[in-house]
Amino acid sequence: MTETTRRPVLVGIDGTASGLEALALGSAFAVLTGAPLVLGAVYGYQGGSLVWPPLADAEAWLAEAGTRVSSLLPWSTRTLLSSSPAHGLISLADLEDAAMIVLGSNRDGPVGHVLAGSTARRVAHGAPCAVAVAPHDWRTQPPDVPLTFGVGVCEALESREALALAGTFAAAGHAPLKVLVAVHVASPAHPMYAATGTSYEGWRRSELARGRTVGEEALAAVGLPADVSPAVEVLEGDPIECLARASRALDVLIVGSRRYGPVRSALLGGVSAPLIERAACPVVIVPRGVHAVPETSGAQTSAALAG
Repeated sequence: MTETTRRPVLVGIDGTASGLEALALGSAFAVLTGAPLVLGAVYGYQGGSLVWPPLADAEAWLAEAGTRVSSLLPWSTRTLLSSSPAHGLISLADLEDAAMIVLGSNRDGPVGHVLAGSTARRVAHGAPCAVAVAPHDWRTQPPDVPLTFGVGVCEALESREALALAGTFAAAGHAPLKVLVAVHVASPAHPMYAATGTSYEGWRRSELARGRTVGEEALAAVGLPADVSPAVEVLEGDPIECLARASRALDVLIVGSRRYGPVRSALLGGVSAPLIERAACPVVIVPRGVHAVPETSGAQTSAALAG
């Protein structure tokens, strides 16, 4: 795909500090992927017959955000009258054929953590493209800071789509990729061990080995770019807790969306929904159907994403 035809990164701008954090993250993704930026603002979603916020406010938000965009990035602005910010941003993503929507976090969350507000949650439940959420108080660092990407992988095919996108990010950023597989092993006191005659340690070893196989089969099926060096890491425990802990050592964590619902529509699932409340780095949710990967297993610039 040529530079002029790359699908843009859409950033939700709402006149708040969270919107500016989203702009910083969206700019980093634009640099990483060579995509243009579109700054989008929604107006007129409150007040019944009164159009509030008015178009003038939305344009003012975009003008202020535009002063923070690097002169090296191609960018444009769009406003849309809509019944809600989430509906408006989803519509803008459709109109712009966006590759990603980038949003800020709820300002009430802990500093350095993602805490999605109502708009981010609603966008993630219906977006036609990947959705990235920036942690509260997220900041870019110099471009010479090395990056580390992580992707949550399980047996579901949707996680392979997340792996495919994570591979493109890692290749573009010349960065390592951690393929994270969480395995929950029942407590030694669980009655199933007595019922089956299996020892806890034997079961644990078997489950951890199965987790590594899941990661290796996903890598074989997706076929990442040759210059990506992925490493499978098997994490023991609850998937949400494991991925939240792992996010502390990552610059971006990519996960798949719920396995049912419309194709090419991001849907929060049992892991992604609570994870975006707890992660310590930006989280990207990848819709089903965005990246074509096989259904069976087979044998430019480093952006300043660290925050």
